[in-house]
This record gives sequence, structure tokens and C-alpha cells, in this order.
Amino acid sequence: MRIILLALAVFCTVHFVRMDLTEGTIPLAAFFEDESSCIEETPNHSIVIRVVEGDTIESLFALYPDPSQNFLERLEQFYSMNPHLERQQFLAGEQIKLPIREQVDPVCEEGEKG
Repeated sequence: MRIILLALAVFCTVHFVRMDLTEGTIPLAAFFEDESSCIEETPNHSIVIRVVEGDTIESLFALYPDPSQNFLERLEQFYSMNPHLERQQFLAGEQIKLPIREQVDPVCEEGEKG
């Protein structure tokens, strides 16, 4: 019985660590019910570009503008899509993702009546 409980504990630990490594955080949101019926979908659209010598984040954002976001919001999304670039410069020929968001209206579902 101890072996089964130990195996179950190891399995759960490995599962949560794997989820943390692949998605960034342990998905705690699954344990809570959604309180609002309106959900604003903001998909993170991105484009993949190839960096050339001398490119900077500012120059890439200027070449591919996104009027719906300010610089800091876009920079945060950029580093979430490209975490390996936080403390290094771009390398020529490297492919990176640039965030571009489209305007999406919130989707509201009607509550159950009765």
C-alpha cells in the first residue's frame, strides 16, 4: 500500500512539474469556477520573423506596429513568447516571434433562466 501511495505522489509531482515547465505556471485556475459570464478573448497572435544584423526591439516594433497595445504591454508579451532573449542581444538569422493583437469584442453568454 505504501508503494502505491508513493507512486501516486511521485506521479502527481512529476505531472505538476511537467505542466509548470511547459506552460509556465501550475494551472491553479482550473480549481476555481468562472464567476463572470462575459469572457474577453485576447488571443496572442504573433508573427515569426528573421532578425538581421543591427535589429533592436524598438526597430522591430516600429517595422511591425500594433496600435492597440502600448510599448510595455507589447514588450511583456514579446518576452513571454521569447524568454531566451531576456538577457541577450539578437543574433543575425535568428527567428523570433513578435506579438500582434487584433481587436476582439467580449463574448457574453446568457445565463440559465428557470
